Amino acid sequence: MFGRRFSIQGDIWRNVRGNVAIIVAFAIPVIVLSVGGAIDFNRMLQLRNEMQDAADVASVGAVAINSMAFKASTQIGSGEIAVGETQAITMFKSGMQNTTDLTGMMASATVIKTTNTLTSTVTATGTFKPLMLGVLGFSALPIAVTSKSITTIPPYIDFYLLLDNSPSMGVGATTADINKMVANTSDKCAFACHQKDMEGKDYYTKAKKLGVTTRIDVVRQATQNLMTKAGQNQTMANQFRMAIYDFGLSADTIDAQNPTAYQVSALTTDLVQSASNAAKIDLMVMPYAGYNSDRQTNFKSTLTSMNNLIPAPGDGLTAAAPQKVLFMVSDGANDSYDCNYTNGNTCRRITPLDTTQCAAIKARGIRIAVLYTTYLPLPTNSFYNSWLAKYVAAPSQLATQMQACASPGLYFEVSPSQGISEAMQALFNKVVTVVRLNG
Repeated sequence: MFGRRFSIQGDIWRNVRGNVAIIVAFAIPVIVLSVGGAIDFNRMLQLRNEMQDAADVASVGAVAINSMAFKASTQIGSGEIAVGETQAITMFKSGMQNTTDLTGMMASATVIKTTNTLTSTVTATGTFKPLMLGVLGFSALPIAVTSKSITTIPPYIDFYLLLDNSPSMGVGATTADINKMVANTSDKCAFACHQKDMEGKDYYTKAKKLGVTTRIDVVRQATQNLMTKAGQNQTMANQFRMAIYDFGLSADTIDAQNPTAYQVSALTTDLVQSASNAAKIDLMVMPYAGYNSDRQTNFKSTLTSMNNLIPAPGDGLTAAAPQKVLFMVSDGANDSYDCNYTNGNTCRRITPLDTTQCAAIKARGIRIAVLYTTYLPLPTNSFYNSWLAKYVAAPSQLATQMQACASPGLYFEVSPSQGISEAMQALFNKVVTVVRLNG
């Protein structure tokens, strides 16, 4: 019985070994196919990722700032841009040139300008021939990818700077500067008035000798810095043009009743030259104290003249149709000839800015950026106490009216001691990042 038992066990063992061999024989092909299929599948995914990367590079590159499509877009209206499509396909093929196990690879691209946006779409297809999966009937595996990129075309903008250089801009830039002028003038005058008379009251010259910095000094330097900043911020050649105006070189050379803006630098894309021309900005010269009753800050007539000289604005999408921006820097104190509103003496108006002309300019689609240079109190000056103190006292009516003149979001108030240059550049950045389209 014992021998029989061992014989049965031996038979079972032999049968088991035979079954294992059969199972292994059947399993090996399945394992090989599984491993091979996994390798094929991973390779297909890898190829798809390579195609997607190439398509992404092509779609982004087709609308980049230095692309053919971007350059062409600045000269045309809306529509398809063929040179951009050709460049996109070329970039895709360049990205896939080292791939050898794809067949029938094809790529197409569309690059379209719509208003102020460029949209590129790159689509590519190809076929991968697997090794092991082919045994299972998958002789060809199609791969398809799509990439879409959109970029905003920055606007072309013409800037018309109107800088207040009237006598009030001769006030010290800081409280310390004001105090120094008061301490060094017999009549304790805080105004560094620029006079040509022989009375020895050319306080502007005195201010320079004392090392006093006036508002106009700060505005001059800030304007030069702005020209440099604008040149550095251009994303396209000749994107910005600049013109500089002020209220006049000398009070006796401007119209006593209706003065117009005086051109310091003509509209130009040469911002280096604009910066050089800005060095000429200086305080208006007075023939003598009290000339024309000191009515040299006529916002009404000056803004009217600016409105007349600024051409109709475009949408900014091409160099031929730039947007228009009036960039005004002032302390907001109006002192003008006006017989309909007399509060200084006969036909003299001393008030905050009247926004009527601002509204007329904005109605034409011209944006107005306003930098209000805070009017610092001058408690020792009788003229200030009589006519301006009430407008400067909080809440400042000067500031309120200057803000009302500005287009939405384009108002900035800054004291000279806080940095007019930085404020001008911050306001400039606001202007160029707000894309406005007519219609």
